[in-house]
Amino acid sequence: GRAVGMAYAGLVPVPEIQFRKYADPATEQINNCGTVRWRTAGKFAAPMVVRIPGGFRKVGDPWHSVTSEITYAHAVGWKLAVPSNAEDTVGLLRTAMRGHDPVIFFEHRAMLDAGWARRPYPGDGYMLPFGKAKFITTGDDLTVVTWGAMVERCELAAKNINANIEIIDLRTLVPWDKEAVLNSVRKTSKVIIVHEDIGFGGFGAEIAAAITSEAFMDLDGPVERVTAPSVLVPYSQTLMAGVVPTVERIQRKIEELLAF
Repeated sequence: GRAVGMAYAGLVPVPEIQFRKYADPATEQINNCGTVRWRTAGKFAAPMVVRIPGGFRKVGDPWHSVTSEITYAHAVGWKLAVPSNAEDTVGLLRTAMRGHDPVIFFEHRAMLDAGWARRPYPGDGYMLPFGKAKFITTGDDLTVVTWGAMVERCELAAKNINANIEIIDLRTLVPWDKEAVLNSVRKTSKVIIVHEDIGFGGFGAEIAAAITSEAFMDLDGPVERVTAPSVLVPYSQTLMAGVVPTVERIQRKIEELLAF
């Protein structure tokens, strides 16, 4: 609430909400900030960057391990970043802080100390545009669309398969790089969407709908998803492996679709 007031006053605050689930009490303030342009006929804006860590880590629970990025994809007026590594985080955070829109900046807990996510510092002027995906690998056998901590797992799964897998890291969900995804699907004819959030009503469904609407005739198989079921992330790592998509589960789905 204080940060929204600071944004109204002309500052660019960067509040940090300790974990994803703790952001829920700020729902009304977030809504007010995102809709201020519409409510004032464009006379006022309130740019701010809300940093929220979340997602699975060494242990899980209903407060710290939540992703639920679809909640913020539905927050009208907000942009949404979900970087998978330190370099992209730097570039997107700098762009967000220099922009004119409020941004939800989701920082995955596993990324904060994961060796895979470490990158050399890209420099003080490094910026990345929102809505521009990154191709982790290129190929023409199958497309994998993913973001956040699932990028590493998709890369590990693809390395175990004798096929040319194209992995797309969206990096931002609002806006998302629909053009890159559609062009890849038109090339490979098969696609799997992988995300950590619950599959029911998740952002992967939006991507799947766009693919079936605009690239249906290019498909040689069903649009598949690997997601979490509609349950909370368990505290136990053994149980967590049954909820959060694993490398093995991603690999199995890729192999099934390749053989379709």
